[in-house]
Amino acid sequence: MKMEGNRFKSLFHLGRVVYLFICCFHLLLSLSFAQEVLDRIVAVVGDQIILESELRMQLDLYVNQMGIEFKSETQKSQLEKEILEQMINDKFLLIAAQKDTIIEVTSKEVEEAVKDQLKKVKSEFSEEAFKAQLEAEGLTESELKKKYREQIKNQMMIDRLVASKLSKVSVSTREVKDFYETYKDSIPDQPEAVKLSHILLQIKPSQEAMDSLKRKAEMVLELAKKGEDFTQLASSYSDDPTGREGGDLGFFRKGDMIPKFEEAAFALNTGEISNVVETKFGYHIIKVEEKKDDMVHARHILILIRPSKKDSLGVEELADNLYHQLLEGEDFGELAKKFSTDEESKKLGGELGWYPVAQMSPEFKEGVKDLKIDEMSPPLKSQFGVHILKILDRREQKKLTLGDDWDAIKDMVRRKKTNELVAKWVEKMRQDTYVEIRL
Repeated sequence: MKMEGNRFKSLFHLGRVVYLFICCFHLLLSLSFAQEVLDRIVAVVGDQIILESELRMQLDLYVNQMGIEFKSETQKSQLEKEILEQMINDKFLLIAAQKDTIIEVTSKEVEEAVKDQLKKVKSEFSEEAFKAQLEAEGLTESELKKKYREQIKNQMMIDRLVASKLSKVSVSTREVKDFYETYKDSIPDQPEAVKLSHILLQIKPSQEAMDSLKRKAEMVLELAKKGEDFTQLASSYSDDPTGREGGDLGFFRKGDMIPKFEEAAFALNTGEISNVVETKFGYHIIKVEEKKDDMVHARHILILIRPSKKDSLGVEELADNLYHQLLEGEDFGELAKKFSTDEESKKLGGELGWYPVAQMSPEFKEGVKDLKIDEMSPPLKSQFGVHILKILDRREQKKLTLGDDWDAIKDMVRRKKTNELVAKWVEKMRQDTYVEIRL
């Protein structure tokens, strides 16, 4: 019984049913992680492959999402194998969905989902951090959308395929009671969670800051034009990660870079240096090292557009002022609607919903740990800006019981039954398809 309980606990912590992708479309994180891995094939499914970078990306995202800290390499290796199995199952289901003539996902549906997802991702970065991350990964926003498109379309096809096959999964009262009696020692506790509202004040660069940064770029350009070594200038002044390699971007084609940048680069002859080129990321100075067919090999220096200390202090002063207004009785929701730069939550008076405390960023976790319901935190800084948090409600960590948590336990039974049905379904497909695991 104990072994069966542990098996369920592992299955439960993988979160959702087998057929779902490990959903975390924080592609900005996932792409940068993938670039660090020397790729090799870890699994072959029919004529499709799974790369090590894809596996590590999913593992990394899942670990971050769930707040997991590995106690041993064995534990990490076991989770890696479980995630790879899930990815293999996803491949089978995607192949089946692509062959099923009834399953349809329209371009309009995909575009709407891509738009929503991009909006969510942007809300987790300041504008400057989002631009810098894209630049660091050599992506344009349109390229990011393209990558989302493929992931989201695949996910929607799998979801619809499974929904069409498993819509009749039912759960009886007896099944819920039997499940609870079997697994009650293994069912994870309901985690400590808080229901939050916040006022977010993003720190944006002022025109004064932008003018100062442009003057810096023009100063660096002057040094380059006078003959100073471009590689050394990039190493000393560039805010781009490529600065460590002397600004080297390697070869690229038209369409690989944002339009303003590539227009300037392709207009240069070998050895020439551009004037200051302004893009949404900042101010660039470009040097063409070589031209080959339809490709250009270039270096660049980026002076990133970012707020000055003065800009930061101005936002911090506003946050302090709002905090004191709140202490004097001003309505939190009204101030959130008026001042918050989080476009989604401000419509709801700053409400963010429920968050497990264990999965919060360190600054948020510290900010809420001693707050009682209806209390507010002093202003605190994160990568997104300056926040004022308000606790709307709290849930302490507790064991789930049939009396208090019937619906939650019933949903676990439904997920378990769905898991088992899909596993049998996938197993049938595996018998007719070549699968090789190289992990």
